[in-house]
Amino acid sequence: MNTQWHSGAGWRLLAKRWKLKRGCGLLLLAGFAMVADSARAQYPAGPQITKDGTAVALQDSASLPLSSRTLTTYPPAIDYSSQLGRVNFLRSEPTNAPLWASRFFVNDLNRNLYLLDRSNKTFTIYINFEQVFPKFDNNPGFAGGLVTFAFDPEYATNHKFYTVHTEDPAKSGSAVPTNGSLPGFNVAGYTTATVLNPPAGTATREAVLVEWTDTNITNAMFEGTAREILRVGFNNIIHPMGDLIFNPLAQPGDADYRNLYISNGDGGAGETSGTQHPTPQRLDALEGKILRITTDTKLHPADALSANGRYRVPTTGTDPNPFVSLSLTNLKKEIYAYGFRNPHRMSWDPVSNKLIADDIGLYSWEEVNIISKGSNYGYAEREGIEQLFVGGTHDGKTGSQTSPVTPFPSPDSLTVTGIVAAVTPVYPAAEYSHKDGDAISSGFVYRGSLMPALRGKYLFGDISTGRLLYCDLGELLAADDGNRTTVAVIHELQVVFNNVERRMFDIVADEYKHKGGNSSGQALPTGAPVTSGNDPYGVAYGGGRADIRLALGGDGEIYVLSKSDGMVRKLVGTLSPPTIQAATFTNGLATLTWSSITNHHYRLQFKSSLTGTNWTDVAGDVTAAGPSASKSDTPAGAARFYRVLVLP
Repeated sequence: MNTQWHSGAGWRLLAKRWKLKRGCGLLLLAGFAMVADSARAQYPAGPQITKDGTAVALQDSASLPLSSRTLTTYPPAIDYSSQLGRVNFLRSEPTNAPLWASRFFVNDLNRNLYLLDRSNKTFTIYINFEQVFPKFDNNPGFAGGLVTFAFDPEYATNHKFYTVHTEDPAKSGSAVPTNGSLPGFNVAGYTTATVLNPPAGTATREAVLVEWTDTNITNAMFEGTAREILRVGFNNIIHPMGDLIFNPLAQPGDADYRNLYISNGDGGAGETSGTQHPTPQRLDALEGKILRITTDTKLHPADALSANGRYRVPTTGTDPNPFVSLSLTNLKKEIYAYGFRNPHRMSWDPVSNKLIADDIGLYSWEEVNIISKGSNYGYAEREGIEQLFVGGTHDGKTGSQTSPVTPFPSPDSLTVTGIVAAVTPVYPAAEYSHKDGDAISSGFVYRGSLMPALRGKYLFGDISTGRLLYCDLGELLAADDGNRTTVAVIHELQVVFNNVERRMFDIVADEYKHKGGNSSGQALPTGAPVTSGNDPYGVAYGGGRADIRLALGGDGEIYVLSKSDGMVRKLVGTLSPPTIQAATFTNGLATLTWSSITNHHYRLQFKSSLTGTNWTDVAGDVTAAGPSASKSDTPAGAARFYRVLVLP
């Protein structure tokens, strides 16, 4: 007797018939081995990420108001050939705020910070940044406009939150905000901060960090004051200031309490040959870094005051920033970690106490990085776990892509001005190549209740293709071992939407068309080389970008944001295939036992040959009464191959 379970194509067909149940309890996945092998240092010939049979149930949650970038006049007409709502972040207020459970804050890069009512799914404009800031700039580029926001840990009492938006310094007039469209905004005393430009090249875009203080955090439109804290210049319209986060474990009195972590892209400097190229490695530049500052100048009065006098830098006590003692002209003491291209998303897992950043690569590798204070993450001399070349005959290639192959540097070290000893870079804990996608999305360690099978997994995605991915957190932590080639295995989640397994890319494309989108023969707007061809399973994408991001709500659940169709969706359950745990044959009776979900229905089937097409039902379906179920059959001496189906 033989037993068999199909977790490939058979599971995909099964998923199309599965009746989804919100918050169903499911089995934990088995662990997977990490990869630590020299072959990983070679750029692959094809896709490497595969599905392992784990599926997630996806539901529509909310639809953003249609929006477009401003080109000449405001308000702009809706451009149906472009993205219909550039939703970038969704966040909850701290749980001690009065309305945290009833609303989300959501930003559209085009201009608006919204309140999203969780009960009726309606959006209310809280602040329209384009009407407030005269030099506001949301075009062109993928990341310009109202970029992000974060709530102060003491928001419930001090009513403070922080935003990042981009401005065009070449626009005429003053950068001081106005309140014509936001009458409750008191602009008296608001002054702009001196811009901190990169040490090489010309700054063409500025990212502005603003602290807001609302007089009433239960209202539907901002009323209060604002203070500009930091203004950073970038060489290009790409890779600006990307994310803001506070340490969720730091408590009042702790050295890290209310310190703001800021992810800064390199503004395209690293991929530019010449004087701009070293910017991500330079400690006299804020670009290509993760920064740490204290926005409240009264909190740690012994710490150094910033050059603009608007924040402090952790320079004393038990946990100072790592480079505060270096002797270097124009040293930026704000730097916490460095050597990044576009670390546009950060998350902090409070259980493992790990800060994780997702860094978008150039042409080859996408990275999941575990962040440690003072570490150098290699860019633009490294990408993924390979050496990177910028300029010359190998421009944009990694070492294994050159002809002949370039041996990896030995010793593995970088020279950083201001640091006496050579520095060994820190490498990603997980990576994937541009054979599988082309831009890593945001990610979170899942600790919620609706998807128990994914608890303790790091969920993320690929922006352009919309593929949803995950790693085991234990593998990520183990891969942070100083060994360049040790990386965690990445798996793809199957997506079940309206009871049918579908690609996230197609879900977004359908909604884009439903809303009137028309992108000149492409399935979705804008461009992405990876979607001009087939997916890893041979099915054509049709071109364009799904442009997804993941968000973690205050409910602990994962939301999927997609810019091209302007949608917010929610992951509401996991579906795992049953696993045959035991098979016995006694007195002519074959008994199979499999993992199950209480009250779910199962059917045992068999066939006598693997080459046969049809499966035969064993009479009598099974309703599981617990975490395992079983069924017996009399094979009458013939060889049989068995499988278990989950019924609607």
